[in-house]
Amino acid sequence: MKIGVCGGFDRITVAADCGYDYIETNFKDLAKSNEEDFQKFLTALKDNNLSCEAANCFLPGELKVTGENVDYEALKAYLAVGFKRAAEAGIKVVVFGSGGARNIPDGYSYKNAINDIIKFMKEYAAPMAAEYGIDLVFEPLRKKETNIINTIKEGAMLASAINLPNVGTLGDLFHMYAEGDTYDDIRELKGIFRHAHMSFPESADKRVYMKEKDNFDYKGFFEALKYVGCERVSIEAGTDDFETDAREAIKVMNLYK
Repeated sequence: MKIGVCGGFDRITVAADCGYDYIETNFKDLAKSNEEDFQKFLTALKDNNLSCEAANCFLPGELKVTGENVDYEALKAYLAVGFKRAAEAGIKVVVFGSGGARNIPDGYSYKNAINDIIKFMKEYAAPMAAEYGIDLVFEPLRKKETNIINTIKEGAMLASAINLPNVGTLGDLFHMYAEGDTYDDIRELKGIFRHAHMSFPESADKRVYMKEKDNFDYKGFFEALKYVGCERVSIEAGTDDFETDAREAIKVMNLYK
């Protein structure tokens, strides 16, 4: 299993030095950056011999995929640039969290919102991603962050309804812990569970890097990921000292991978 860490251009050198297998970057940054900055990003990856196999932050909040006024032309234009650059960077999986883009608007029905997401994925995002050999995975988020797709089984059900080979779901340990998802839930999703995020899940509203002193069952999480054949897991957390936290966290992950 490959071990990655979320971050952008400014974290590439440290991530490589710490021994991470890849960096998980921000899809919005790829899609919206100017060409000069994008080329600097690619050069930094090459110079540090680090791959960029995943991207999160799929859609900006203003590009809605639910509701009465979805702008499919704007979405297509955004995705065209984003997926092209993702492919150039070597990205294999894109994470569809983006709570702001997928939230159900006030007064709008849950059924219609689900149908909107299915339409967006099935008719636009997934086929465009498939052209570049990229998988898309739903990221279930805490109810504090979005009002739709909150558990890994909900993500899996939606991926199953879309029924395309490059669409699956993700498990993020922080969100899983908040919403009561279990390691057994992961085990039931073999074949559709494609990617994972982790941080110390008992840190309330602040995502933090794992520490060797943590009294938490990370082993069980990794065993479940191995069972379903998950190829990658990325640390997603905040930090005031990336180098220190990244070095300690990879020690924790290497114990179980």
